[in-house]
Amino acid sequence: MSKTDIKDEIAVDERDSPMDEQREPSGKPEGKRPAAREPGGSPLRLYKPGQGVRVRWGTAVGAGVLTLWGVSYLFDQLGRFAFFSDSLALHYFIPVVVLAAIGVGVFYLVGRHPRVVDFLVATESEIKKVNWSTRREVIGATRVVIVTVLALGFLLFLVNLVFIVLFERIGVLRTNMSGQIFSRLMGGGEG
Repeated sequence: MSKTDIKDEIAVDERDSPMDEQREPSGKPEGKRPAAREPGGSPLRLYKPGQGVRVRWGTAVGAGVLTLWGVSYLFDQLGRFAFFSDSLALHYFIPVVVLAAIGVGVFYLVGRHPRVVDFLVATESEIKKVNWSTRREVIGATRVVIVTVLALGFLLFLVNLVFIVLFERIGVLRTNMSGQIFSRLMGGGEG
């Protein structure tokens, strides 16, 4: 193949796919256009299958638990009305319809809605980037927090005690609060 044949082949390739790239005003290629949706696709087809699976399932299970709780509450509330308790078909039919409608809505949001799915996929990818602490680090940090809180509590107790004694000496407090505190600390009764 000669150099002119290669140049002609490249030129033909560029002419064959003018719609693949759009050019920005600066002249740089913008990227590939998204493929058009196929007509007649399955309503059960997932958007971006295999991506964000854990977060999508977690969201769906959480929404399912809340939905079951809500439908159970609705079922109980319908039983309080004589009209619904007399008609068992309505008493059971309404919660089942609500359950099915919310189930379809959750499936659509978690499985097919592009913005929600993109958010859940991005959430899972960010969770994978998190540097989770080890068990040893968590135990060490917990010990530091507990010791700090106890030391701060003891320090505030001492400062409070100093102020009580000081205010009793200068006559601002006219109770024997410091005597009561010291007698209780030493194991005595009321002082």
